[in-house]
Amino acid sequence: MEMTTSGQWQKIFWITLGVIFIYCLFVVPHYGITGDEVTQWKYGHWVWDYMKSFGSNKTMEIPKELIGKTYSYNEVFDSPLKYYGGFYDGIAAMLIDIFNPKDEFLVRHYWNMIFGFAGLIFGGLLAKEFAGWRAAFIAVIFMVFTPRFFGEIFNNPKDIPFATGYLAALLCTVKWLKALDTDTLNWKKTIWLGLSIALAISVRVGGILVIAYLGMFYLAEMYRIKGFGTKLFGKSLKHIIVAVVIGWIGSCLFWPYALDNIIGNPIEAVKKMSAYPLAIRSLYDGQLQSIATMIYDDAGKPVSGTFNLPSTYLLNWLGMGMPLFVLITFIGSFFYGYKYTKTNKNSYYLLLIFATIFPVFYIIYKKSVVYDGIRHILFVLPVMSILGALFFDYIIEMFSGKKAVQYAVVGITVILIALPARFMFANHPNEYIYFNELKGGIKGAYGNYETDYYFNSLKEGFNWLKENKLKDFKPTPGHDSILLASNIPDMMNQYVNISGLPIKFIYVRYYQRGESDWDYGIFVSRFLDKEQLQNGYFPGAKPLHIVEADGVPLSTIQANDPERNILKGQEATKANNDTLAMQYFEKAVAYDSKDIEALRNLAITAFQLGDKQKAIDAIGKAYAISSLDISTANYAGMIYLQSGDANKALQVFSKLTEDQPDMAEGWMGLGQAQATLRNYPAAIEDINTALSKDSRFAPQGYMILAGIYQQMGDMQTAQKYANAARQAGGGR
Repeated sequence: MEMTTSGQWQKIFWITLGVIFIYCLFVVPHYGITGDEVTQWKYGHWVWDYMKSFGSNKTMEIPKELIGKTYSYNEVFDSPLKYYGGFYDGIAAMLIDIFNPKDEFLVRHYWNMIFGFAGLIFGGLLAKEFAGWRAAFIAVIFMVFTPRFFGEIFNNPKDIPFATGYLAALLCTVKWLKALDTDTLNWKKTIWLGLSIALAISVRVGGILVIAYLGMFYLAEMYRIKGFGTKLFGKSLKHIIVAVVIGWIGSCLFWPYALDNIIGNPIEAVKKMSAYPLAIRSLYDGQLQSIATMIYDDAGKPVSGTFNLPSTYLLNWLGMGMPLFVLITFIGSFFYGYKYTKTNKNSYYLLLIFATIFPVFYIIYKKSVVYDGIRHILFVLPVMSILGALFFDYIIEMFSGKKAVQYAVVGITVILIALPARFMFANHPNEYIYFNELKGGIKGAYGNYETDYYFNSLKEGFNWLKENKLKDFKPTPGHDSILLASNIPDMMNQYVNISGLPIKFIYVRYYQRGESDWDYGIFVSRFLDKEQLQNGYFPGAKPLHIVEADGVPLSTIQANDPERNILKGQEATKANNDTLAMQYFEKAVAYDSKDIEALRNLAITAFQLGDKQKAIDAIGKAYAISSLDISTANYAGMIYLQSGDANKALQVFSKLTEDQPDMAEGWMGLGQAQATLRNYPAAIEDINTALSKDSRFAPQGYMILAGIYQQMGDMQTAQKYANAARQAGGGR
């Protein structure tokens, strides 16, 4: 590899980037609208309307917005959106304003790709500053074949622009520190440094980190070169102040909230975003659980959140979400730094190390709310790849005199790169859901961790449905449009709108899809528990089409039960016709034997009609599909208990309270099962636990306690609880 000169590696570097850019241009349309994108799209229009009116227009109209809502200045200022810089989204809205496309999100995706591609350039040039053009080429290859980075450069409007700003700031900081070391500082380098700082902060306020990095390593470098008290110190201090001022002011230019108070509001944004108030449920380590405990103000508004998941969350995700070749070389890079210990590059190299590990461990220390895998630290992924590339380049150089060893190292690395490369090409455009071989790939992770958390597969599913079922639809009297259901409303609304087809969209939860009238449905796997995913509840017994990655379902396209049996059954139940309702629910189960909703409704109705065995059979099948489904488990426990099988009820409620320790119903059922089995002390403890979780159970709980104490012969305490039950309302 030494036969190739530096100039030749430079050509290879730029040619490689050119090929990548051409590839990116062609594949941009393949990528879908992502989870945050509709919100950011609205915010971008608001920012652009605000900017082009020089702050006088404080409302915005969303073009082609189905709900037709006008967002006022005050509404945006009362939401977390205000804490985001508006550069990326504002420019995207400006481009949309100029080109007026039918598909506004396609314009956003091209803009997103340009940002991501710029990140590849900055990353390569950063590696070049340390080890030349060969290292730059290797760094680009390492970044491209990091699926969780490259797979998001087309449609992640938050994390990719920030990662690019982060890389630009690191590159300019290294170049500025080099100039400081050689006393060749000039205003051109300082201005570029300031602009790179502005780019990082203008997307996400966390970019303020790069100012801290600059200050820290500036002081360290001045100490190393004994520059304090010299002319260089005074000169460099002026430059660094100018760079920070340019960065700060530049970051605020497309940020309406910051323009209101250019010092105070960005600082306020830093405070708020470090404890972002969000409490969604996420699948992690096989458990579907809330990611945060919320803290509310007196008005009931969430103001902050504390991370609930294990402190190893990010490290675990890095360990299974990064390709093996990056993990191995990144770890090796910690032992590579000694190469620079006696050179001026040592401090720059430490900057890269620090810029990688500090954000991760700071988030862990602060218990900041993060979710969706490693998306919130996506900006460190390319830096990890760059450090790995530098180590790999060093190994090649170290064994330059031992060709066999050198070729073996290169060969092994190429094989390791081929592993994620195969996944990326086989599962395009869903590259970002990659899991490495340590986790057994995506098949090993399925059911234990989120896969398509950004809903990218919805577009592929919608396109399949459009081409195979929707495009030839002919309206008829009484059926003038297709009813399309999905559990992801924001994105599906946009696909429907862009298509121009006669479609009416309705939002339904996957586990309640039988309760609504719809023709076709497109559903993603998110918000479902491990057993629902692994036991076939998703993608269902009769999918029309499945969007997959290595055989793992990401989205399912379904046709509704043509007779709408669950819906009819529930209508019959409301009309107090349980006999008719049971007939409908039996038909629903015959149509889809894995539909938990149909099985549960059948069990409840059969029990009400006195057919306990049918109820037990139906709820048993539902429970076998998912013992983690809260409603199914609760009904299973009650049906077993009231059918005389207290031991089975005890097993069900014990597991329910273990899985859902804050659910009062589970503790109440467990207490009743314990009481039936005459385990009175345990029953009393469980009922009291239920009451501590939810005081609304007081009437029922007190009556159960009264009965327990009566059975124990303590009539005085029994009477006390009976009186308390009457005072509490008699029954829930």
